[in-house]
Amino acid sequence: MKEKYEKSCGAVIFRHAPELEVLIIRQNQGHWCFPKGHVEGTEDEMETARREVKEETGLDIRFLGGFREETHYSPREGVAKDVVWFLASPASDELHRQKEEVAEILWANRIDAAALLTYENDKQLFRKAVRFIRELDDGEF
Repeated sequence: MKEKYEKSCGAVIFRHAPELEVLIIRQNQGHWCFPKGHVEGTEDEMETARREVKEETGLDIRFLGGFREETHYSPREGVAKDVVWFLASPASDELHRQKEEVAEILWANRIDAAALLTYENDKQLFRKAVRFIRELDDGEF
């Protein structure tokens, strides 16, 4: 039997408020993660990530160049999934959760976010994103 393939895109979204915070969501299934979703039609990866963040959280985002990570896993038997992640900052303030998929949206500090994230893939992604931000010299974060 051939394995089914899925591709999603999403973003790790940071802000200063005044300390560094990251946006995480609790899916209706109960797990904490970053906003993401399936590529639709002819969307490119960034278009998908932007749309999914907007749908799930209500936020408009600005991408931070130089960060693109991929995670790979099997969400269920017979399915291989790749997720492409970008780093972003909020371009708007109002949060509106997508009730069909998202139970809760939270701006969390680094310690709380690391403790709340459910899956090891997301924890590793988060560590990479924090390291990337710490290496920035331009003061954007």
